[in-house]
Amino acid sequence: MYTAKVIGKFSAAHRLREYQGNCEQLHGHNYKVEIAVGADVLDQLGLVMDFRDLKQGLNSVLDSLDHSYLNELEYFQEKNPSTENIANYIYSRIAESIPPPLGLIEVVVWEDDTSCVAYSE
Repeated sequence: MYTAKVIGKFSAAHRLREYQGNCEQLHGHNYKVEIAVGADVLDQLGLVMDFRDLKQGLNSVLDSLDHSYLNELEYFQEKNPSTENIANYIYSRIAESIPPPLGLIEVVVWEDDTSCVAYSE
């Protein structure tokens, strides 16, 4: 299997409801997001997927999150805007834009340089 990856970034604020600690207070992160798409065979140009198209799909999702207060977004009204749930949110939005027969392998969301969550189905 071939895997193509791209990285994007967004900044957002959030607070973790019912968390016992500092993260219950309003705070922000400069998130880094990595997505991986896989294919068993390459296209006629010898590519898994054009990086430009993959970045465009990722950026369209990240633009909707950038400089937002995540708790106010509809998706996070019921779910805590944890890094885990952010990864799930991004995965579900990106998966819609990946054309068959390609498959979205995983989304990794970095909260800072040392902490990240990976989500895959």
